Amino acid sequence: MRMILRPLRWARPAWTLPVLNLLCVFGLCAVSGFMLWDMRRDAERRATASARSLVQVLGRDINRSIATYDLSLRAIVDGMRLPAVMNADPETRNLILFDRAANAENFGHTLVLDRTGKLIISSRTLTPEPLSYADREYFQYHATHTDSGLHIAPPLMSRITGRWVLVISRRLSDPDGAFAGVVLGSIYLDYFRQLFAAIETDHAGTVTLYGPGGTIVMREPYDEQLIGRSVSATDSFQRMLETRQGLFTGPAMTGEGTRTFTVTQVGELPLWLSIALTPEDIYAAWWQKAFVLGTVFLSLCATTVVLTALFQRELLRRKAAQQNMAALNAELQQLATTDALTGLSNRRRFDEVLARECRRAARVGKPLSLLMLDADHFKSFNDRYGHQQGDEALRLIARAMQTALHVQSDTAYRIGGEEFAVVLPDTEQAGAETVANRLRQAVLEQRMLHAGNPHGLVTISCGVAAQSIGTSDNAAALIAAADKALYEAKSKGRNRVQTAVSTSRHFPHTASPCI
Repeated sequence: MRMILRPLRWARPAWTLPVLNLLCVFGLCAVSGFMLWDMRRDAERRATASARSLVQVLGRDINRSIATYDLSLRAIVDGMRLPAVMNADPETRNLILFDRAANAENFGHTLVLDRTGKLIISSRTLTPEPLSYADREYFQYHATHTDSGLHIAPPLMSRITGRWVLVISRRLSDPDGAFAGVVLGSIYLDYFRQLFAAIETDHAGTVTLYGPGGTIVMREPYDEQLIGRSVSATDSFQRMLETRQGLFTGPAMTGEGTRTFTVTQVGELPLWLSIALTPEDIYAAWWQKAFVLGTVFLSLCATTVVLTALFQRELLRRKAAQQNMAALNAELQQLATTDALTGLSNRRRFDEVLARECRRAARVGKPLSLLMLDADHFKSFNDRYGHQQGDEALRLIARAMQTALHVQSDTAYRIGGEEFAVVLPDTEQAGAETVANRLRQAVLEQRMLHAGNPHGLVTISCGVAAQSIGTSDNAAALIAAADKALYEAKSKGRNRVQTAVSTSRHFPHTASPCI
């Protein structure tokens, strides 16, 4: 052992330079890591700030457009109350009711429906086709609600133009407040698409306008299959309703993964606007900078690492030699304490463990038991079947013992010839007897033939001795007691368990007959 330790003492100073080099590398790692972390936070702040500005600008534009169109609807509602307007010829009536804003490029048809849902006036023609819109959501809403405020319906396909539109409407009422019809205007969804496309969404994530009931009004990148789909059941939409304006992170409303949502309500309208940023959207530029910084960092560290590796190579060779020596010593130690035939620990290991457990039991006040086992009529077995079969019988007994011992602290040993022992820490006499009978039964259940045994099979006899709490740590006395009980078991017919009087003399001498 002294020859092994000397190289270790000599090698310690040689590790000073590698350790210092590694500390320098770790320092560079810490500085670079902090810089990358700060750059990452800055990228997140800039991305969210840009998204916040965009939703505010888009929200104001959308709110202003709808408010402008709503002024036209208010004018129509007021004009419908004037008999002079309604009694005028169709051309004059339309000139009065419909201003130029109602016929703007992004606005569709402005219509007036009577109380049955029939189309009676259109901003685009003097003789509208008498279509019925009684089944539309906005008509049914006004027919059942008395409020005269602006109503926004989920996006739908126009029956006149065949294009996706967002319908805004107001209620017409008689002087007595009874339902008289609906005034509605339609905004082409292409207007929102053009508005979103103008903000370079490749760098802004996914821009989405949500209508009543969580329906998707427009989305960029554009996907027509998502128009009109409701996302009201998603956790992120419910959180958006609670937030109204701000920033939060949650699961995507469409698709997979997590998004960082920047949201705002469009004025006081039942419309919400969001920009959903994926981690790729937020950190795309950061990844490029991180790559450059990482390349520089690796270049600075490469020389240090290479020199350190070269310096350590010789030390590692020495360490490998020492490890091989240690492994060889461990293997020799294992061979020195293991029985080659059965794989159990040998007598040397048994003496060490029993002495240690006796001292521990006396020190901590715990019981300790010992089992001594012997193969019955083993000499006649060897004479009849030969030594090779005798070796197989010993291996069979060892396997049965290993199988029957359930507690990891219970250890089995071959202490010589056909003799075995089991050390049972923290086990009193009654428990030891149970284990002994289980071992005896396990060997018997192997049913290995032995014509020289009156039982016709290979069996074992077992002596049990227990060192009770408070007794001295006398391993020799415990072995003698278990050995004496073993010979009593043999003298009483073998294939049995015999319990010795405990070393504390608190337990009577008992016997467990064969079963």
